[in-house]
Amino acid sequence: MDNFRIPDLFIPVPAALNPELHEATAAAEAWLDEFGLVPTEEARRHVQRTRVDRLTAWLCPSASREALTLITQWNAWLFQLDDQFDDDPVRGYQPERWREAFGPLFAVFDGSVSAGRLARSLADLWRRTKAVRSSAWQRRFVPHLLWYFDSYRAEMIYREEGRVPGLQQYLAHRRASFAFDAVLDLMEIGTGVDLSDELHAHPAFADMREAVIYANACINDLYSLPKELAHDYAFNAVTVICHHHRCGLQEAVERVAVMQAGYVQRIIDLEQVLHGRLTRSGLADDLVDDVLRCVRDFHALTAGNVAWSKETGRYAEVEAEPTYLADLFIP
Repeated sequence: MDNFRIPDLFIPVPAALNPELHEATAAAEAWLDEFGLVPTEEARRHVQRTRVDRLTAWLCPSASREALTLITQWNAWLFQLDDQFDDDPVRGYQPERWREAFGPLFAVFDGSVSAGRLARSLADLWRRTKAVRSSAWQRRFVPHLLWYFDSYRAEMIYREEGRVPGLQQYLAHRRASFAFDAVLDLMEIGTGVDLSDELHAHPAFADMREAVIYANACINDLYSLPKELAHDYAFNAVTVICHHHRCGLQEAVERVAVMQAGYVQRIIDLEQVLHGRLTRSGLADDLVDDVLRCVRDFHALTAGNVAWSKETGRYAEVEAEPTYLADLFIP
């Protein structure tokens, strides 16, 4: 593997860890066991070294214990699903298996639950989440999650054909495959807000969310690079730039770091004008305050993402041939 160094990233606020971490960790571990999502000791070690509990505590430093626990369980589920395709040398390359795998997950939102472990655990998460979220929030969240599901089919087709997308095409795909639209929806639970459709449709806030998503996608692409190089996984901004611009790995890494800084600067620039744009739209003061609380949490989660990326074993302890994989689509 080529050597590279990740430059210091532009993070304007310090990271903070949620003090409710211990309780959320215990609840997440019990939940994973309840639904059979860590069926082997190798799988358990992989979950423990990934530390999704700490990721969520870094992303949501101010969330209540109940909110942190629910979001941690969602993140743990998303990571378990991700490993089924990104790390599996067979399933991840067979587009014809996408419908077989994801059909039961789509069906959960129609009220039908199959016996598969991922489907049953998703149904449990969805039941408990609906109880604390408005119908408007639910209408936004479900398409974001299904968009993420569909991104796997696109990657399977690229892999099968041996194609590497161009950078702009990759970035459009990356927004779906990163699942961060859904994660930011979940972050509203941690912030303690339930934003209206009107707020989400406002261009200033929509632009802000987009910048947050891409800033964090760049962070993830930089720190996950060793794992993805080991697995010959081409869906990373660094490898896309290397492939199409015919440059070295370090140069591509530095380009992605510049992209990350640009997205963070975009967040800061939008923050300066967001209050005025929202109030001129006639939004009530309390709604504007809710948005500004989200913006503060956007900064915190970006800093937390870097903190977790530096400490997780998910990218530092790479198995070229994963021993931790177990079929979670079966009962």
